[in-house]
Amino acid sequence: MANNERLTKRVKKIEEWVAENEEMGGPKGYLDTMVSLYNSNLNNVRQGQQVQINFDRLRSYTFEFIEENKLSDEWNEFLKEKDNPVQAEGEEPIEAPKENKKE
Repeated sequence: MANNERLTKRVKKIEEWVAENEEMGGPKGYLDTMVSLYNSNLNNVRQGQQVQINFDRLRSYTFEFIEENKLSDEWNEFLKEKDNPVQAEGEEPIEAPKENKKE
């Protein structure tokens, strides 16, 4: 008899949960939502992987082009300019803001 009462309570709780979640379509709606979220996440991962593959391919094409056309020296010079930008004439030097040290 105790098992019957316990099972009856469980069924009532399940029925209450279904009633509360009826707006979502009940248990099936909840499962559909989770499946949709999982599929959306899977698609995002696949798109991220595809972006990485395309980036790597473009990078290899770029370096292949540089090597074939013997542009290594120009490329290295370009990188040096970007790493150490030369200030144009007539511009005032920009100073870093001073931090107020509280002691």
